[in-house]
Amino acid sequence: MSEFSDRMAAPGRRIFTNRNLRMESIEAIGFDMDHTLAVYNTENFNHLCFDLALERLISDHGYEASIRTVRWDPDAVIRGLIVDKQEGNLLKLDAYNHVTRARRGFRFLEKDEIRQAYSSGDVRLSGQRYRIFDTLFDMPEGCIFSGLMDLKENGIACADRSADQIYSEIRKTVDTMHADGTLKARIMADLGRFFIPDPDLVAVLKKFRKAGKKLFLLTNSEADYTAAVMDFLVGGDSGSWEDLFDLIICFACKPGYFLPKGEAEPHEPNTLELLPNRKGQCYVGGDCFFLEKQLGTGGDQILYFGDHTYGDILRSKKSVGWRTAMIVPEVEQEVQNLRPLRNDWRELATVEEDLDTMVVRRDRLESTEKPDQKELLELQAAIGEALGQRSVLQKNLKAAYNPYWDSLFREGRASSRFGRQTTEFACIYTSRVSNFLNYPADKFFGRHLEVLPHERWALSE
Repeated sequence: MSEFSDRMAAPGRRIFTNRNLRMESIEAIGFDMDHTLAVYNTENFNHLCFDLALERLISDHGYEASIRTVRWDPDAVIRGLIVDKQEGNLLKLDAYNHVTRARRGFRFLEKDEIRQAYSSGDVRLSGQRYRIFDTLFDMPEGCIFSGLMDLKENGIACADRSADQIYSEIRKTVDTMHADGTLKARIMADLGRFFIPDPDLVAVLKKFRKAGKKLFLLTNSEADYTAAVMDFLVGGDSGSWEDLFDLIICFACKPGYFLPKGEAEPHEPNTLELLPNRKGQCYVGGDCFFLEKQLGTGGDQILYFGDHTYGDILRSKKSVGWRTAMIVPEVEQEVQNLRPLRNDWRELATVEEDLDTMVVRRDRLESTEKPDQKELLELQAAIGEALGQRSVLQKNLKAAYNPYWDSLFREGRASSRFGRQTTEFACIYTSRVSNFLNYPADKFFGRHLEVLPHERWALSE
């Protein structure tokens, strides 16, 4: 693929800037593997996790066979949702941690139910009551939890279990599947079913290297799994994929990796055919300070790509000052769905501004001693018409998002909690690493002008 300007890149494949980033000043670029370099077939992977976990809940935890009636629904959960283990709800929060939607089982709570359950307004996420769905790996858990809570609410199953117990047993089950190798074995036996090779991946890594950047892989996955996945994605001679990187760290245990832990253990050469460690650049564990010493650079001269809001982006940024690039695969589809609705989006903004103006005029008119009734009726009619127009436009835009939870990044007119975190902690974000192939290796990513509320009325459209 030849280089394109950002204007020529497909809208969903662009790189979006939250903070100015000068690529020329970056000396080393690092990558997480899962859901970052490795693009999962999320439908196949999540469905497998869902099926395995459901069966293990029956065999290992004594759940009724009737829970098999719970069906996999890829739309049931989105990233950024919160599990309230006490109330048994899935929550969507806005940027200020206010509960805007709550779902118990398959039923969304009414506004007065939400106010009653969360009377303090905002949710305090510290402690054991809540768990955040930060990664795409969390989606099967959320779907199972909703299904089991629905069976419990309807008296079909789980009657003797609390919501907290149900979720804790789901979490333990999924953790066990990862830890005992059950899930890994199924995936490694059929990599083509669970991963989508990106034809531009090798090209973009070579482009970075040609530009003089040091490249490193930093993943929580074990060495054998990392080797199998990367060898499948890169292709070529067995184990040749490691030549793309100056440093490879497996089993990093992020986010703890960004705290002092000591030296990494060298990966013993020639113990894995797909990770031969011919140049001695492969390690297990350690910490970020060991990594920076190996690379001879650190701080804001390192750019790190990851998909995990907390484990990859927030901790690497706050603990050691790395620059951050968040991989959000969902943004590609969201942009693609919104693209045909640009006129609706603009029209909605105009309608809402007109509504604000008309409501102010109406309120001012009603407050006078002898309001002009004709003008008042005309205003009421115009407001009613605008409200109807707004409803149609909102419905059109809503169809572009998840059918239950709407946008990943927004909640009504405000950012969602996930949207706020993406803009606050990621210097840039994009749908996949290979999108960088559309940009010069020394590009300056400049943030667009942030328009404040009072400026909207003074600046031109």
